[in-house]
Amino acid sequence: MRWLRRTALRLALLAGVALAVPTGSVHPTTISLTTIGTAKAVDAGEDSLWVLALGSEASGGADVTTGLTDAIQLVGVEPATGRAVAIGLPRDLYVDLPGGPARLNTALRDHGPEEVARQVALLTDIEPDVVLVTGFDGFLSMMGTLGDVEVDSPLERFTTEEGGVVVRRGTNTFDAEEALLYARTRTSLPGGSDFERVANHQRLLLAALQRLKAAEDEEGFLESVTLSALAGLETDMTPGQVYRLVQSLTTIEPRRTAACIVRGTFERVGEADVVIPDTQQALAVGRDAVDDLRLQGGCRDGS
Repeated sequence: MRWLRRTALRLALLAGVALAVPTGSVHPTTISLTTIGTAKAVDAGEDSLWVLALGSEASGGADVTTGLTDAIQLVGVEPATGRAVAIGLPRDLYVDLPGGPARLNTALRDHGPEEVARQVALLTDIEPDVVLVTGFDGFLSMMGTLGDVEVDSPLERFTTEEGGVVVRRGTNTFDAEEALLYARTRTSLPGGSDFERVANHQRLLLAALQRLKAAEDEEGFLESVTLSALAGLETDMTPGQVYRLVQSLTTIEPRRTAACIVRGTFERVGEADVVIPDTQQALAVGRDAVDDLRLQGGCRDGS
């Protein structure tokens, strides 16, 4: 069963850091893994694989799939090359859900992981193969076991909204608690924008991948993560599919990653502040990335 221990812990780690960090307490399920459709890409092994990674705000004692998702990242992996791309989607994107227009971050809570996947597919023209949801506890547990990570920030100096963590331009070293505070911060960022926060999530993911590459061969490292990973994992996948999925995720070479964010305009709808998505930009980025996981046309965001 060694392969199961190794795959569960790696899956938990990648889930926790790829996503925006939730708030909450103890969950019976800290990581949920759901296949979409036939998920043929999971069985193929060598083809590109698309994982929709979500950070849940489910309250203590609730399943992680019942919460708001304030972190949304569509991650593509190409095992044959080690190439990966992350497409970040702000939580306040205003989309047409079955119950009427609403923010994207309500889709998981109100309609389940399949609806989140459907909305992302409509925006990017990429259908996820798997939806991966992580909770607050899973993040802290996996990051705590992984150890300190080094996050490279291009932003002007800022202090996290909670905890008073000072983030400087350049390399910053974070433990698990500091990484959590970093990922949750928005209003104290230089631009106060959720776009900046989504970019910070991607920087944290890259830092965690770099740390994983450095630590995975350390004696006892994999075993030390196993207990917490197995305790919180719930999935409809077969053991073989889980194995192939995690093998794909762990082929990622940090130096061969790319990242982009779906853009939009801020508007007020009723009492809510929302982001009207730039559907042309989202489709262009998705269609650029879907075949070879490259962003040869850039993010098409005017920057």
